[in-house]
Amino acid sequence: MRMSYWLLSICLLWGCQSQPTYVLNGTVTGANGEVLLLTETETETLDTLGQTKIVDGKFSLKGSVLQPVNAFLQIEGVAEKLPVLLENTVFDLKLDVDNMRNYELKGGKLQELRNAFRVEENKLALAMDSLKKEYKLAVDENNLFGRMHVRALVAELDSVYESVENDFISRNNNLAAASILKERALKLLREKRLKQKYDLLGDSARNTVPGLLLQELVKHSMTSEVGMTAPNFTLPSSKGEDISLYSVRAKVKIIDFWASWCGPCRAENPHMREVYKKYHDRGLEIIGVSLDSKKEAWLNAIEKDGLEWLHVSDLLGWECTVVKAYGVQSVPFILVLDENNVIVGSGLRGEEVDACVEKILN
Repeated sequence: MRMSYWLLSICLLWGCQSQPTYVLNGTVTGANGEVLLLTETETETLDTLGQTKIVDGKFSLKGSVLQPVNAFLQIEGVAEKLPVLLENTVFDLKLDVDNMRNYELKGGKLQELRNAFRVEENKLALAMDSLKKEYKLAVDENNLFGRMHVRALVAELDSVYESVENDFISRNNNLAAASILKERALKLLREKRLKQKYDLLGDSARNTVPGLLLQELVKHSMTSEVGMTAPNFTLPSSKGEDISLYSVRAKVKIIDFWASWCGPCRAENPHMREVYKKYHDRGLEIIGVSLDSKKEAWLNAIEKDGLEWLHVSDLLGWECTVVKAYGVQSVPFILVLDENNVIVGSGLRGEEVDACVEKILN
């Protein structure tokens, strides 16, 4: 009996040392050089799981993961990363870097789920490409009815996509659903629909890394929702003094998240100058929160664009605590506050800003 227990212990010990692994074999057309296998973390950084080189159009990566992870393949010289739902099994990839949409990746139950969804995605993407061509033709021909017809078809196609995606997320309480939603998070944030989508995820999906990242995005996005009180903050100004949001007294306040390197921000600045000139004497103040990391570039942009209002920045770029607290995912991002620091307009652009300010002042 003792011998049996001893043998069992040895077997268990050897079993623990036999670690399951993944193998990712790739055939690549149109690229050479390094291949990185990356995975996202709960701190929104990327860790390197493996690295190798493409030799004669082929590569192989081997390793082990404790549980399935949302990973990405980064090929040297290729901007787009390829998503992989990585688990301990064998994967086979066929990829032409000139046609990234039509890659073929087989292996793993989660990846097969993702592949099934991709089939539907690609069908809708092809249909959308066709509609874009139709719309361009209608524009070239100055065909108003044609443009209206195509817009209606685009709206219908968007509705079909939403239905397909909602169904997939609702039926798959796992990493596959969370990763698909994470890929679209920024777009959904801009459209104020991320929480609605996040609510479709099951508990298991929410506890994956992309699920946890989505949870943080949802939480922070609620901070800048209309009706919420804007969190106070204190940052160094362009003149070297600390300025807090609540210390600025005004009937209406605009918080303008921007950066000198942001083309759309700079394009919006002339209109913001008009808004400031029109409403400042009636009680408007603007606080520009810059995502710059270089002081000289920030100050030069303020001077060049003629931005006469208050400007603050800690020069930490996207790592700025205020940027994170407000859930800012893209710039420009403009908030309008009333005199009690309650948000009355969020994510506004152009004439939307005028209309919101005018409504408060009247």
